[in-house]
Amino acid sequence: MTLTELTEHLESTHHVYLKKTLPRLVALMDKVHQAHSPRHPELTRLQTVVENLRADLEPHLLKEEQILFPLIRQLEAAQGPIRVMRSEHDGAGELLKEMRTLTNVYVVPKDGCQSFQLLYEGLKELEEDTHIHIHKENA
Repeated sequence: MTLTELTEHLESTHHVYLKKTLPRLVALMDKVHQAHSPRHPELTRLQTVVENLRADLEPHLLKEEQILFPLIRQLEAAQGPIRVMRSEHDGAGELLKEMRTLTNVYVVPKDGCQSFQLLYEGLKELEEDTHIHIHKENA
C-alpha cells in the first residue's frame, strides 16, 4: 500500500467512521448520564472522558486531512522525479568517469599548450565539484 493509498484509506474508513460515530455516542452518553448517573456515578467521569476524546480527535482529524495527508501525498508524488534525478546522476557519473579516462586523469600531454592545461584543470575541478554536488543531492 502506498502512502497515498494509506491516507485515502484512513480518511474514507476511519475518519468517516469517527465523524459519524463520535457525535452519536456523545449524544447517547448525555442521555444515559441524565437517566442513570444517580445509580451509576462512574457515568459522570465516563461522560467527561468521552467528551474529551471527541474534543481531541475532531481537530486531530482535521489537521490530518488539511495538513498532514496533503503533505504526504506531495512527498510521494515527488518520488518519481527524485528517481529520475538519481538516474540522471548515475549517467553524469559515467560521463565524468569517461572524461577522467580520456584525459588520462587530467594529465596534459607533453605537447599541450597553456590552454590545454587550463582545460584539464577546469575539467578536473568540474569533476570534483560535480561529485560533491551529486553526493549531497543523493544523501
